[in-house]
Amino acid sequence: MIGRNYPPAKSFLRQSRYLLQDQTRAETLYQEGVRGHDYRLMARDFEMIHQLHPGRTHPVFHSVLDFHPNEHVDDTKMVEIAQKYLVAIRMADTQYAIVKHLDTSHTHIHIIANRIDYNGNYIQTYPEILNSNDAVRKLVKEYGLIPAGSKDLRQTNFDALDNSETRKYAIYRSIKECLPGCRGLEELEQRLLLLGIDTRYRMDRETGERLGISFRYQNEAFKGSNIDAACSLQALRQTLSLKQDLTQWENEKLTIRAAQVQQEQLSQAREAMEQHQRQKQEQELQQQQKQRQELDQQETRRQTVRQVPRLRIHH
Repeated sequence: MIGRNYPPAKSFLRQSRYLLQDQTRAETLYQEGVRGHDYRLMARDFEMIHQLHPGRTHPVFHSVLDFHPNEHVDDTKMVEIAQKYLVAIRMADTQYAIVKHLDTSHTHIHIIANRIDYNGNYIQTYPEILNSNDAVRKLVKEYGLIPAGSKDLRQTNFDALDNSETRKYAIYRSIKECLPGCRGLEELEQRLLLLGIDTRYRMDRETGERLGISFRYQNEAFKGSNIDAACSLQALRQTLSLKQDLTQWENEKLTIRAAQVQQEQLSQAREAMEQHQRQKQEQELQQQQKQRQELDQQETRRQTVRQVPRLRIHH
């Protein structure tokens, strides 16, 4: 099984018509929040929720799951796989329909969904291609499906992928994976270079200051800001600075905690010594009291002996 994602589209009517107009090749397996027997009604239902966020002009999500020709998956399992796929790519709490097409030599299902959820929020799925491939990879393993020669995009070798958008996603994924362990831009450069990604800067000719950043992969270069806002030079600097501040704060916390532990140990040692001295004083006091009691008892016995009258013996 492989997954194919289409760019966000504007018209639910056009997409629904493509999926459902020819009833000889299309079958709606499952629908959530829309009517599945008529493409016009389906499009109308999608548009009603779209009106919660009309400013989003491309609300249509469209993806295809292609099964290998040697696979025979029943409709129930197709629906289950499609629903898990939607959850995995974070396309949740929204309207969708799962439509099976029978017009090719291999079975495939189309998934159309609303990028506006039931609360009127726009659903963010970036980076969608990588998330889709990750979801497909996990589902293939879970259901024992045939991967149909699909490539694992989590690996750093993207040689089989030849379109610009995928290269951008590859750079984005690599930056996100490398960034947490980096202490500065230089370390990030070194780690990306090991993955075949070259880092370049746009410099101020007079001051030599870095003004922008770009990344080159498989003979194609992209500005950091064109890959993602988080990959711009300013954003990367802020992230690394925050990490440095956090590291410094963690170190300060450890230093303060070590001082607290040392102070606690000194206080415990002082308290133990004071307790030992108190016990020693109490023992000495008890010993003195015991000695006084013994002396008093001896004196009492002597006084008793003196008071006993002596007997006179007559011859």
